[in-house]
Amino acid sequence: MTEVKPRVRPHYFARLWRELGQMGGEHDAFIKVIIVERIVKSAVLVALAIGLLVAGKRGWLDNWADYAGDQLNLNVGHSVITQLLLKLLVYVGNFNHVTLVAIAAIGYALLEGTEGVGLAMRRRWAEYLTVLATGILIPYEAYEVVHHITLFKVGALLLNVAVVGYLAYRKRLFVGI
Repeated sequence: MTEVKPRVRPHYFARLWRELGQMGGEHDAFIKVIIVERIVKSAVLVALAIGLLVAGKRGWLDNWADYAGDQLNLNVGHSVITQLLLKLLVYVGNFNHVTLVAIAAIGYALLEGTEGVGLAMRRRWAEYLTVLATGILIPYEAYEVVHHITLFKVGALLLNVAVVGYLAYRKRLFVGI
């Protein structure tokens, strides 16, 4: 009898790196851009959450927020979303607002990372998740662009519309529904 050796799968990150480097299959250039954007955004959000926790503990956050609000001419505190979030923070009450924002950033980072890795691994569910998670935010982004237009907000809106449109149309996600 011949002994059959079990097939050893490469390490997860090696497979991910190989998937990103392959030309062909379902990955074209735009899908790779989406994958890299989601993974980079996830890493930045984790770093932001850690920074929020450290800056909140040391008292730097209030000074930075005031300075950024003045420099960017932000009218914080007057939007409906901000008021709802503040009421939610008062209701929860067990955590300070910096901790809750850090937790939300980590949760959003997990979502973005899941989308990026799922797309890299060519999973159909990741395409649906990316379209739904990105599409849900488009009305809010459009509202923000209409009321407080900046180049960054317009760019983010156009990128997200392009991602949703491309995946929904090119990948035929919602055909027959």
